[in-house]
Amino acid sequence: MYDSAKIFLFILKEFLKKKFEQLTRSKLYRDSLPRGTCLIIDIHRLSHAPIKNIWDAGAHKGETALSFAKNFPQATIRSFEPVSTNYNLLVKNCEKLKNIHAHNFAIGNENKQTTIYLQGASVIHSLRDDLNKPSAENSKSEDIEIKTIDSIINEFKSDSIDLLKVDVEGYEIKVLEGAYKSLAEKKINFIYLETGLDDRFNSIQVLFDFLRPIGYLPYAFYEQNPHWTGKQNLWYWNTLFVKEELL
Repeated sequence: MYDSAKIFLFILKEFLKKKFEQLTRSKLYRDSLPRGTCLIIDIHRLSHAPIKNIWDAGAHKGETALSFAKNFPQATIRSFEPVSTNYNLLVKNCEKLKNIHAHNFAIGNENKQTTIYLQGASVIHSLRDDLNKPSAENSKSEDIEIKTIDSIINEFKSDSIDLLKVDVEGYEIKVLEGAYKSLAEKKINFIYLETGLDDRFNSIQVLFDFLRPIGYLPYAFYEQNPHWTGKQNLWYWNTLFVKEELL
């Protein structure tokens, strides 16, 4: 005689699976979500070991760090945010989590002091030369420090970085340039960064051309966003690049 509870769970599972496939116009195989549906699941799927070391460049107010802390509870998370107002909120939002460490400097391609001009919205401050200009909505600026990943990876006694997240408003390629040695030595497993279709973003081709020769390939796109005007054409998204040995 069949267990009625097991039958009910099977029927419920099949019903939810069918509804998901209808909504996403995709197909589920072997009880797994399609790639690109969930970053956390994809990383667990590809990783050969628990995620223990996450670096978050462009941490803003800690939104991504908090999500990573929930989904990778064993990980030490280092969040880098140079703008003081964002950094103070990052510290406040994450103060109860001992595995999140906030650092008040930017990540780039050289170690130096520079000035960042603040924009009207806190999410679009950028160090890229053509974007780092005085804003009509905000006349303030701050003197900040930039460091490279290659220069601080030993400082933090990190043999490797399991996941590097980069969201720095068009400055992503500079972050990667400052991590070239670490990337070439395969010290970084996963790279999760923002890209898009207009000049504000690094194009997927620019990132691919930099990462492919040193052994990193794109795996999937996530969080696909429409244009800010309200039109539904694709505007920007996050891409996961993966070390070839894990593919």
